[in-house]
Amino acid sequence: MRQWLRFPNIIVDAIAILNGHLVFSKNKGAGIKVDTHSPSYGWRDIIGKVIPKATGAGSPARAVYSGGQLGQYAFSANDVFDMEFHIPHDYAPGTDIYIHVHWSHNGTSISGNAVFDIFHTYAKGHNQGVFPAEKQLTITYPTVNLAATPKYTHRIDEVVVSAGAPTAALMDRNLIEPDGLVLATLRATSIPVLGGGGRLFIHTSDIHYQSTNIGTKQKSPDFWI
Repeated sequence: MRQWLRFPNIIVDAIAILNGHLVFSKNKGAGIKVDTHSPSYGWRDIIGKVIPKATGAGSPARAVYSGGQLGQYAFSANDVFDMEFHIPHDYAPGTDIYIHVHWSHNGTSISGNAVFDIFHTYAKGHNQGVFPAEKQLTITYPTVNLAATPKYTHRIDEVVVSAGAPTAALMDRNLIEPDGLVLATLRATSIPVLGGGGRLFIHTSDIHYQSTNIGTKQKSPDFWI
């Protein structure tokens, strides 16, 4: 016979068990952390989507990646694609965000650098801000040779996008909040030399962010009242 544990209502600091529900404080930054020895907010992804430039110079093309049918977008030097990232309600206030690029190649040899320039701008939602002039970041990966960067290896290369104060390259992390929007364009500025007719493929680009693992009390500002 199944036995259920029954607890009375318990309130400990900012966490409560009330009528069978685990309840957290609505305060800004309250949430679930991981690692009992060194607690920190866990990481989650804001999934990006490759929206390639459709026509003209700088337009990546769909090409066969492996086998006979599986296709992905293949990039030549200075090809670009656009992205939008919506900040979710479980974003941990005051923490940095990171853009990372998922890419691989199907060459029989490789040499030279893979260089990705990221142009980005951010604005709060709910009529609180305008999108400022774009900022630029660069990810550079030296491919070295095929042993260091094997064919079909799924690489993820990352760069921080925010800081405690804005710079020419970084947004102000203190402005980041739920329903804010990051607009970004990625340019494959430099493509390694690939043998055997190989191509460089960008599969997607995402944002790593730290999560409270709970939503906000309100769906619009002030989110935490």
